[in-house]
Amino acid sequence: MSWALIADSSCNLRGYVPSAPDCSFAIAPLKIEIAGQEYIDDEYLDVDDLNRRVAEEKSASGSACPSAGEWAELFHSADKVIAITISANLSGSYEAALMGRTIAMDEYIRDHAGSIEGKNIQVINSKAAGGPLEVAVVLIDRYLTENPEASFEQVANYAQEIIEHSQVLFSLSSYDNLVKNGRMPKLVGSVASSLSIRMLGTASPQGTIKVVAPTRGDKKTNRKIIECMAADGFHGGMVYIDHVDNAKGASHLRDAIMSTWPTAEVHIIPCGGLCSYYAEQTGLIVGYEML
Repeated sequence: MSWALIADSSCNLRGYVPSAPDCSFAIAPLKIEIAGQEYIDDEYLDVDDLNRRVAEEKSASGSACPSAGEWAELFHSADKVIAITISANLSGSYEAALMGRTIAMDEYIRDHAGSIEGKNIQVINSKAAGGPLEVAVVLIDRYLTENPEASFEQVANYAQEIIEHSQVLFSLSSYDNLVKNGRMPKLVGSVASSLSIRMLGTASPQGTIKVVAPTRGDKKTNRKIIECMAADGFHGGMVYIDHVDNAKGASHLRDAIMSTWPTAEVHIIPCGGLCSYYAEQTGLIVGYEML
């Protein structure tokens, strides 16, 4: 029986190859529209060009989730599928994935004489974006590698447990696109931008963006991130730091995390199109497990 791990492109893994046998990984790309031009957030996207256009363009822009049909097509790729989406309170991707699951299952039943046996699809709302999805994909892959005989129910339950015990922090210096697209309160974004400060945010239990505190300077920002991680119960597990053209800042944060928790497994990767669009220049998105 084949497995597929699928995430929408709020997950910044690109070109990831699972280690588990007979397991694939795929991205359902969101789209970013800038001045009437659509950018597909897949592995071929020139993110630097997208960021340049975002910075230069003053007209309306926005993002769109994968369609139900696009999700359904990806769900055909394996017998057992675990799909993880950006927070349902930030995008329609989760609802589209649920519709795609219905389409894919109906087509499977039609092609298999009315039987559902042999096909399973689980769609999980991450209630986040960025790092928690990356943590989940990698840990599920490791679970499958270490437990090749695990049932679909066991893997789906493990995947849900990871999501429920993961958290995200956003350290941003610009909030324009979050505010314009209704992902952040206008007053909060305007105040932060006018003061030229970084704002540290997190995900609420409902999957919305919640402001934690303003921060000034990289060292103070990193200390606050460490404080938040410790308060959440982090004790040295997996961390993904996603950055928008800020490898230096990400490296400094990794060093701070490793200094506090030497057993932490910290990965640094660049943001794809969607996260770059919303995190904007120098933005950092930190996802971590709390199992």
